[in-house]
Amino acid sequence: MVIEESSPSDGAGGITYVVAAAALFEPITMSGKIGAIFGSVRTRPFHWNTEGPTARQRTVDLLLEEGVIALVTYAHVGRRTQVASRQRMIAVLSRWAVAEGAGHIIIESGDAATDGRDKATLLDTHRNDGGVPFTYAWETKAEPLLWLADAIAGAVGEHLVGKDSTWFDQLEAGGVIQLEYTEPQKNA
Repeated sequence: MVIEESSPSDGAGGITYVVAAAALFEPITMSGKIGAIFGSVRTRPFHWNTEGPTARQRTVDLLLEEGVIALVTYAHVGRRTQVASRQRMIAVLSRWAVAEGAGHIIIESGDAATDGRDKATLLDTHRNDGGVPFTYAWETKAEPLLWLADAIAGAVGEHLVGKDSTWFDQLEAGGVIQLEYTEPQKNA
C-alpha cells in the first residue's frame, strides 16, 4: 500500500487537503508496469500537478487495468490545521490498511519531523491492537509506486476544488476511489 498527499488551493485562500492510500496487490509487477509507461530514461519523479494529459491518462489507465483500490481522505483546512489533520487522516488510512490486509505501507517522506509524526500516529493508532500489524517505510517521490497514490490524490484534489473532474470521473466509474471526509483537527 502506498500513501501520498495533495493540497490544492480552492482559489479563495482555502486548502483542500487530500491524503490517499492505494492498495497495490502486486507491487513488484506494478513497479515494472510503471517503468514501462515512463521508461528508464525518466529523470524526474511523477508529480500530478506537472504532468501532461498523456502521462495522466496512462497512469489512470494503469490504475483501472490493475484493479487498484484507494481510500482517499480529505478535509478543508487552514495552514495551521493541516499538520494535525494529516495525522488524523494517517490514522484513518492505517486502519483501512489493516482491514484490507496490507503487509507493507510506503508513505511519501516529507521531512524528519513529518515522518516522525507519521510514525507516532501509526504507533498510537495500533497501540491497543498489539502494535502496528504491517511493516512501513518512508520513501521520496523517486519511488515509482508512490506515483500511483500521487495520481489518485491529485485527481481527487482537482475534482474537489472544482478545477477538473475528468480523471476523478474515470477513477470513480472504475471503482478505484472511495472518498471519506475527515473533520479537520481544530487544535494545531
